[in-house]
Amino acid sequence: MDYSIFRSYDIRGVYGENLTDGMMENIGNLICQYSEKKDFVVARDGRLSSPALSEALIRGVRKAGGNVTDVGVNPLGSGFFRAWKSGMIFLYVTGSHLGKEHNGVKLFRPNGEGFREEEIMRIRDMYKEGRFIERKEGKLEVVDSRKVIDGYIDYLLSRIRPKRRMRIILDCGNGAASLIAGKLFKKAGFEVKVLFGELDGNFPNRQPDQMKDPLDALKEGVREHDLGIAYDGDGDRMTPVDDRGRKLEPEQTSYVILSEVLGKEKGPVVANVECTRMLDDVAGRFGRRVERIKVGHTFLAETIHKLGGAFGVERSGHFMLPSLIPYDDSLAISYYMACVLSSQDRKLSEIVDGMKSSPFDRDGFECSDSVKFRVIENLQKRFGEEFERVNTMDGVRVDFPDGWVLIRASNTSPKIRITVEADNEERLREIKERFAKELKKEISALKG
Repeated sequence: MDYSIFRSYDIRGVYGENLTDGMMENIGNLICQYSEKKDFVVARDGRLSSPALSEALIRGVRKAGGNVTDVGVNPLGSGFFRAWKSGMIFLYVTGSHLGKEHNGVKLFRPNGEGFREEEIMRIRDMYKEGRFIERKEGKLEVVDSRKVIDGYIDYLLSRIRPKRRMRIILDCGNGAASLIAGKLFKKAGFEVKVLFGELDGNFPNRQPDQMKDPLDALKEGVREHDLGIAYDGDGDRMTPVDDRGRKLEPEQTSYVILSEVLGKEKGPVVANVECTRMLDDVAGRFGRRVERIKVGHTFLAETIHKLGGAFGVERSGHFMLPSLIPYDDSLAISYYMACVLSSQDRKLSEIVDGMKSSPFDRDGFECSDSVKFRVIENLQKRFGEEFERVNTMDGVRVDFPDGWVLIRASNTSPKIRITVEADNEERLREIKERFAKELKKEISALKG
């Protein structure tokens, strides 16, 4: 048994290698035991292994006495919509943005918050102890996914509508967003073209990770449109592309949305420690602060709810707009962004050109899992004594008047990443070289 499938934000592995149907059944059994609620909504993405894994998960939950509403194939957003409205735990079988051989399960409470790392590790420990049970089998309700999707679309259309007709091109990447995106935007009144809109778990046209893929087809097609949007494998992350074929960074996407949201909604902007200062600039125009958090969508949802945040963003492409929908949902956010743009008299490319941005860079250094967190602890101590503005919430971030650097251990791979932003390229190189040198020195010292 490979217990590394139990991760900080979800449970995932390679199907047929370190994740099997039998293991997923056991995981479902333990999730039901651990959960305070015993009613669950289960949905799945379009991967080839998802039907078998979903069936296994449902068997496990029901053997432990849990009741399941199976809503079938859905993007994360619409499946979660059913769970939110029903007040149930949401279990989503997905490999998210990873390659087709990967799969797993994401766990959420009905208020939009994911299960925390310590909770997932508790389920892992229960697995190690073999604490599987068999009670009177729970109930099963099977709901047509089309009914769930229609309800989700109707809800979004009831919340916001575009001010004018725009031409939008959607790259669904053969992922779960294929089931909704085109229908949602067309029903709202947009002129829509869909790329790779057939659900296909082999992902034949591009990577499921829309941030890593070059999105060549979308970049080419968007030149005849006002806006392009690409989704990941399960539709919980998205990347807009402007009318000149440029991919927007998450902070640029947030800038467009915040220019509308902060004029209406109260509360701070929530962003993880990796996000750039562009967010501080736009928040400052409305007299708001940016609340920095650890990396991970679990922390994003928790902090938004705790502080009554107006908006939240992760640099990985996750967004939250609680006044629209109380969980991390890229389909809803992308539709909202399109509606915001429909009220503007400038092209998206013109808006992007007007944004204040600074040079930004990220690099990774190999470091074994056995020492990477000790490296960070040592740097936290050293930098805390040496520099004035040090944040040790997640790794160690040092802020200067003209830039900042973040050194953070990856939760999922044997790496330490260094992220730098500065006012100009020369200062960027200076900060990066200085702190990369310190990082490599610390890694070498602990290697012995």
